[in-house]
Amino acid sequence: MISFNQICERFPYIENIIFISESDEDPSRKIFLINDIIIKSRKLDNDRSAHLRHNDLKEEYEILKLSEAVEGTPKVLHYHKNELYELLFLSYLPGAQLRNLQLSFIQTVKVTLQVLKILVRLSGKGICHNDVTPQNVLLTNKNNASLVDFDQAVRTTIVNAFAGNILGIKSGDSKVSYGLNTIFKDYLRKHFPNFLYSIKRLLGRNPDFEKHELPDISDGTDSRLKQLLDAWRLAQKSNASSPALPLAYYAIDFGGYHFPGERPWNERWNRLKNVSGFSGKTILELGCNMGLLSIHLLKEAGAAKCIGVDHDKKILESAKLISEVFEVNPVFKQINFDSTKDWESDLLSSNIDVVFALNVLNWVYDKDRFLKFLSNFPEIIFEGHNTTEVERKRFEQVGFNTIEEIGYSERERIILKCRK
Repeated sequence: MISFNQICERFPYIENIIFISESDEDPSRKIFLINDIIIKSRKLDNDRSAHLRHNDLKEEYEILKLSEAVEGTPKVLHYHKNELYELLFLSYLPGAQLRNLQLSFIQTVKVTLQVLKILVRLSGKGICHNDVTPQNVLLTNKNNASLVDFDQAVRTTIVNAFAGNILGIKSGDSKVSYGLNTIFKDYLRKHFPNFLYSIKRLLGRNPDFEKHELPDISDGTDSRLKQLLDAWRLAQKSNASSPALPLAYYAIDFGGYHFPGERPWNERWNRLKNVSGFSGKTILELGCNMGLLSIHLLKEAGAAKCIGVDHDKKILESAKLISEVFEVNPVFKQINFDSTKDWESDLLSSNIDVVFALNVLNWVYDKDRFLKFLSNFPEIIFEGHNTTEVERKRFEQVGFNTIEEIGYSERERIILKCRK
């Protein structure tokens, strides 16, 4: 077996190393896998998020050494630092992130009890994790839970550790304070978004949502405006953009009224409408949300047929209402890309010319399966979350030989046109 020193000498160009992920807020932090060993890396000259974390990788290594006897936490193997990188080697823990799973109430209770067992043992050692979020809880297909990512963990008293780990009470100079209660908040966010939002309002924790208030449309106005109002109400209630918050994904102006959302549609459309030729083509939109892209491709770009796919039933109902207002007829399908069912065959039978996969891969657990599916099509318009280098490599690996950088979205995310 290759030694840690050999890995460190050739990192990140060592053979058989597999890129796993990159920090959403900091491209200097990446995670790799080699021979069942996880490597957390930090590029020293480009660290944007050190001020957001309590521990660097050396401090995380030391915390994990203290907790290595706790089952359900990563086993620390090695730490290395040179003039370019800081590296932390950990044992691989299998499982999907809890944030990407839809669990029943009973399943959520079982996971919570397993995580509680881990946190009790950590608390007994005076370790407060501080970041018990669904992103840091892994669950295998046998429902075994583990807790990862100790970059916010602190050493404290046993009492303070219990208070922080269970209730999320801030301990010492920790940067964040998320405890076991966050798991049930996530369950409520996914299954009862309006209830959770109401609780937040009662507690006075209401962000400035005035700009997202729906317009007041009287009974005597155009029926199309009333239909758009119904569509935006559905979008605000859905789990397709900001669960637990009454926010639609897109904002448009229509008939002298403003229908609010997180992303201004006109700005988005102006960036996408000329990225390729769409006249007479059949187009597949993956993660269509409110369907505005499919609608405008039919209405303004001359597309022959558009198929919009999303996992959320309410958002597809919203998209259908909006398409009727714009007098076009996309085909909408409800599909969960992480379902074990064969959803690919139906879409592959539709003779698709162009696929839009905008802001969707980041939320899919089985990324290899999703990218393999995309490899069946001649042209992909893709918006990613990671760096240009990472996203380009993904499409090169599945057979796309012409990859053009279109530019960046209004959220500063790379947009690529990938062709064979």
